[in-house]
Amino acid sequence: MTLHRDPTAPFGSIAFDQDPARWMEGSAAFTRPQQQRSRDALERIVASAVGLFSRSGFDAARVSDIASEAGVPVGTVYQHFPDKEALLAAIVAGYRACRMREIRELCTSAEARAASPRQLVELHLDIVFSAFSADAGLLRLIERKRLEDVSVHRDQSMANDVVASLIADLLVERLPDRDPAELRRQVHYAHSIIRGAVVWSVLPTVGELGEGLKVTDTGFAVEALKMALRYLGIDE
Repeated sequence: MTLHRDPTAPFGSIAFDQDPARWMEGSAAFTRPQQQRSRDALERIVASAVGLFSRSGFDAARVSDIASEAGVPVGTVYQHFPDKEALLAAIVAGYRACRMREIRELCTSAEARAASPRQLVELHLDIVFSAFSADAGLLRLIERKRLEDVSVHRDQSMANDVVASLIADLLVERLPDRDPAELRRQVHYAHSIIRGAVVWSVLPTVGELGEGLKVTDTGFAVEALKMALRYLGIDE
């Protein structure tokens, strides 16, 4: 991934890890079996669950469907996870740990530290749009769960704060003449407002119906970038 991007290229092109098995390596709720056959079965269970949860939603996905798609008996699923909620919790924890590790690596790279303020704002939006382009189904599920599960809401809010803080730290370093506290506050507001619009664009299963407001619409990210640059007082 390069920060020196083609200005005509679409946002949402960061190649985040799409392998659920690697997500699970960062999940505290996940114990990796010692036997290869058991590891293979567990990886298929997780991949099947991610696909079904993303496509059908949590409530509609049955454990029997997950097992069937994974090619394992239903009892094998229950050997690893006591119920569907535990399976989802393990997936979400692993997914979030993986994505946060990738985002930290992007934001602490030598390239990020040498980037211009505009390039840092582009990176910020690229992170948001890439995540929701690649992981729309799972993030839709997480955002819906936030409405009813306080722990999911808390964990996701903390992750959002970390992403905004990583970008804010870089901008404070690159803009020494600006008030650090005010700049950090503005970055957090920009993150919440733009991410909130992106969340709404994927919450309905069919996506937002308004013209140009799907997360995959190039114009959506371009206009969001213009708004962010103006709000943050950074030259366009």
